[in-house]
Amino acid sequence: MSILERIENRIDGLGLTTVFLSVFLFFQPFRGLSGVRNTAFVLLCLVFAVKLARGSVRVGTRDATVLGFLLIAAAAVLSAMLSPYPLDSLDAIRKNLFYQAVVFFTIAGCYRGYKDIKPLFHALIWGFAGLSVFVLLRYDPEVFLNWIRHSEAGDAPYLRGYSLYATFYIPFAAACLYASKDGWKVKAALVFFIVLEFALSFLNNHRTQIVAIALSVGVVTLVAGRFRVFLAGAVVAAVMVFAVYETNPHAFDRYRTLLKPQTYVTNEHQGLNDRLAIWSGALDMIKDRPVTGWGYGWKKLSTVAKEQGYLERWDKTGRTYLYYSEKGYGSANPHNLAIQILFETGIIGLLSFLFFWGTLAVKAAAAPRADRGEGASLLRYGAAGVLFSYVLINYTNGLWEESFGILMMSFAAFLVVLYRESAAKEAHAG
Repeated sequence: MSILERIENRIDGLGLTTVFLSVFLFFQPFRGLSGVRNTAFVLLCLVFAVKLARGSVRVGTRDATVLGFLLIAAAAVLSAMLSPYPLDSLDAIRKNLFYQAVVFFTIAGCYRGYKDIKPLFHALIWGFAGLSVFVLLRYDPEVFLNWIRHSEAGDAPYLRGYSLYATFYIPFAAACLYASKDGWKVKAALVFFIVLEFALSFLNNHRTQIVAIALSVGVVTLVAGRFRVFLAGAVVAAVMVFAVYETNPHAFDRYRTLLKPQTYVTNEHQGLNDRLAIWSGALDMIKDRPVTGWGYGWKKLSTVAKEQGYLERWDKTGRTYLYYSEKGYGSANPHNLAIQILFETGIIGLLSFLFFWGTLAVKAAAAPRADRGEGASLLRYGAAGVLFSYVLINYTNGLWEESFGILMMSFAAFLVVLYRESAAKEAHAG
């Protein structure tokens, strides 16, 4: 028996792949504790390297989703090599796409079915639940009532980005709830934390996130066939909205703007934050490098505007000039996923991205309806809810890198594993 074989046997015997991956995923929503995450990731890389050397990572390019990921990676590397900023772009790949690749191929290549990856679901769900409890214990009620002010001021770091994370965690937890065959205690805990996380997200007072969470949970509920639950939830939500409105009629002023068409075509409403001006500037830069973009990584957006002469082209009194001239490296953001991908990796990157997620949508739609197991159910419910939320939230965000990118790539790998298991069951039954 070779040394590598002995090491792999010890890894499998102790379940180290799941341990390191679970720790890494558990702490994704925590803004602090980067040392814990990085340590877990390094150990995961070592485990993955051993399994790769042993040939135990079974992922073939016949799988369209795997091919889609490879296309994204190829587009990212090509955009970096052809970029005027190759070192910055390659560094962004190291900090983002490399992490996603390790997570994706570890899950898709080392796990075989629902029971194998169920601990990873728990790591994700209870990680965000843990953050929610931590937030409740750490901050005073006054902070929650002025959430945006405290998070933007930087004196409440664990509040920043909470509702953005919730757009992934809540629909995913709802899908797990409906698919689960666990006892009532586990389901009751899931319901409790879903309600708590939604309440905290509402206090966060970001309109798009709240709408994305509410609608995506509704989609999961309908896809799961829980029509009575959907109606009951709608009634409870209506009663709560009415009660809050009677108590404070101005509580929904920010949400009323979502119903006004001018919200989406002007820069006048709070919350858009000059979106049209930002998009206009980014599109100007995209036009000059439409095929491969300016290189993977969004943080150089303002650098490109300043160093490539775009500020000289724009009206000095306009909002576009003001935004890009004031923002520095890493602070100017495209605030739209499609525009961000086009800026970074061009048309080839956007097409690769759409192909990748399109294959997963097809997998979910093609899941055998006769298979009522937890894995097949989660495949259908999770894909519907999480992807629906992801589309909504990325109208004004670009969430395909950093922690959210890792979360979505782990979710994509889950769908690959669940579909593979469901398809194998159908083939065996046939």
